[in-house]
Amino acid sequence: MKTSVIFATFSIIGLSVFLFWARFNVYDHDTAITVNDDRDSYTFTAHYDRRETGRVESFINRNISPDQMGSSENDYVDANTRLNDNTCFYIKESAGKLKIRLDKRINGTASYYRVKKMCEGVKELLAGK
Repeated sequence: MKTSVIFATFSIIGLSVFLFWARFNVYDHDTAITVNDDRDSYTFTAHYDRRETGRVESFINRNISPDQMGSSENDYVDANTRLNDNTCFYIKESAGKLKIRLDKRINGTASYYRVKKMCEGVKELLAGK
C-alpha cells in the first residue's frame, strides 16, 4: 500500500512538471511566422524562442525610431500606435510572441512598405540571416 502511494505521488509531481513545461514552453526553440497580406490589411505574426525577445525589440525600436516600443525582455506591449510619420499600426508583443497589424485603409503606401520591410527584417533576424 505504501509503495502505491509513493508511486502515485511521484506520478502526480511528474505530470505537474510536464504540464508546466508544456504550458509555458520553457524550452521552446521553434519559430513560426505567419504573414497575411490582403486588400485591407497586412498582418505579421511570429512565435519564437523567448531568448530572442530582446533582439526583436531592439530591431523594431531601431526601425520605428525615434518612437520606442518596450525596452526590456519582460515588457508586454498591446497597443495601437502612431509614429511620427503618421504610420498607424497595432502591435502586441510579449516574450517569444509578436503580432503587428497595419490597416491599409488608413495608411499610405509608404507606411505600408515601412511596416512590411520592418516585419521582413524581423523574419530574417529570427531565421539567423
